Amino acid sequence: MSFETVVEQYRPLISYIIRKLHIRRHVIDEYMQIGLIALWEAYERYDETKGSFHSFAFKMIRWRIVSQLRKETKNVAIPLLDEQMLKEDVDFFTDIIWEDAMRDMTPRERIWLVRHVIEGKTLKQIADEEGVTVHAVKQWRISAVKKLKRYVNCAAHPCSNK
Repeated sequence: MSFETVVEQYRPLISYIIRKLHIRRHVIDEYMQIGLIALWEAYERYDETKGSFHSFAFKMIRWRIVSQLRKETKNVAIPLLDEQMLKEDVDFFTDIIWEDAMRDMTPRERIWLVRHVIEGKTLKQIADEEGVTVHAVKQWRISAVKKLKRYVNCAAHPCSNK
């Protein structure tokens, strides 16, 4: 069988592979050429003792097209947001959330938050400084964490209940 006959017979297979890989229309011709080159190599290298030509050709064409896709996507530069702008936005929203959360907390919840989370003190140290039990400080923590979770959830998914 001549290669021209093989091309006519396998061109729909190459088109099928290109469609299945969701290759954009403006580069279909380029990938059709890659598929045809792979078909030529399959035609030249095919060994009848190792299975059907169809399976061999399909694997070679698909492998070559996927390989080209990988090469192209490896070198694609994705524009990133300016890191400083992103940091400023995060800092701005974090400040708003903290201010709202702190405004909603009791003085004792704020004591736990500042001394434990920010200053890194243990519950025992806070209890000793405030003249209360560790259990009381744990209750402040539980209550403060509930409020913080609510603010974080509302920041991520706006909610109406405060």
